[in-house]
Amino acid sequence: MPRRLLLLASLLAVCGLGAPLPAAARLHVGDKAPDFRGTDLDGNSIHLSDFAGKVVFLFVLGST
Repeated sequence: MPRRLLLLASLLAVCGLGAPLPAAARLHVGDKAPDFRGTDLDGNSIHLSDFAGKVVFLFVLGST
């Protein structure tokens, strides 16, 4: 399970480095997070919706 969370945090960090979204597509406080999928280190497919009803803590570390 910790590997899945690490992958999820990494995926979100990488997605955040892309081009900014148009104003209409931005999320606001209280909005439901969009579902996305990724692959964990064992090759299993995971979805954000796999964690529905659970607390997901995201740690994003960046540097310049």
